[in-house]
Amino acid sequence: MEKTIKNPFKKNPNKIHESMFDRILLVLNVVLLLLFCVVVLFPLLSFFSLGFSNSAFNSQVVLYPRGWTLWAYRYILMGEEATYFWRSFLNSVIITAVITIVSNLVEAMAAYPLSKADCPFRGGIMMYFIITMLFSAGVIPSYLLMYQLGLLNNIWSVILISISNVSNLLFFKTFFEGIPSDIEEAARLDGANELQMFFLIVVPMALPVIGSCCFFSIVGSWNSYGSAMLYINASATTQHPLAYYIYLLLSRLETVKNDPDVVAGIRNLQSAAMLLSIIPILCIYPYVIKYIKNGLTLGSVKG
Repeated sequence: MEKTIKNPFKKNPNKIHESMFDRILLVLNVVLLLLFCVVVLFPLLSFFSLGFSNSAFNSQVVLYPRGWTLWAYRYILMGEEATYFWRSFLNSVIITAVITIVSNLVEAMAAYPLSKADCPFRGGIMMYFIITMLFSAGVIPSYLLMYQLGLLNNIWSVILISISNVSNLLFFKTFFEGIPSDIEEAARLDGANELQMFFLIVVPMALPVIGSCCFFSIVGSWNSYGSAMLYINASATTQHPLAYYIYLLLSRLETVKNDPDVVAGIRNLQSAAMLLSIIPILCIYPYVIKYIKNGLTLGSVKG
């Protein structure tokens, strides 16, 4: 049999020919994405550079550190701020873990029956959830609720107010609606009840959407400080999450006048604190990126 030699100069008749407008649009998209990357990365590089720079060279710092030093990180991690920082870090870990686990478990278990066409009062229940997503009761009622529960100046106030996330419930519901009914019927024939079918069959299949929703919950909980500002006083230092601690640290450093090192290195301390706060998220992201990419597209095409 003769081996056919492919001619690299021969045009492929199956190739889709792009018009000049398509090429211009492609170039424009690439340029805009590169500009967007620069806009996103420049502040991060600036924080990194200032955090490792000597305060005497702050005016010269642009994209790389000048006068390398770990003074800002030692001040926060092992100096006067160490106890406050690590306590706040632990609070954020507790808040994020509880919200992520409980919230997504409750939402998945609520979304599973709502994904079934024969669920009683399905339309009314979904309307109730969507209304709570679109309209909030307001700050004062939630504050009074936490006051009546005795949870002011306690991290559990931040946890309880953030448990519900209807957006994630809709993600779960959309995925569950795409699961073939044959799988569930086969599980029922094998004697599985609803809980066994949910935890042993549905949950393993839903790992991509679970990973996406968990990551969104982690980022939102870790970076949130609005609820802490509302329910926790600035004086209750043992209950502050990390984001609220950094907010108070930045405002507190502006008023420090008796320590010349702190006065000179305010920008370095601010940059170091903000960089430390995003390191956990940067460490988690590589492990969940595959779930995020798969989870965001699930349910978009059916049939």
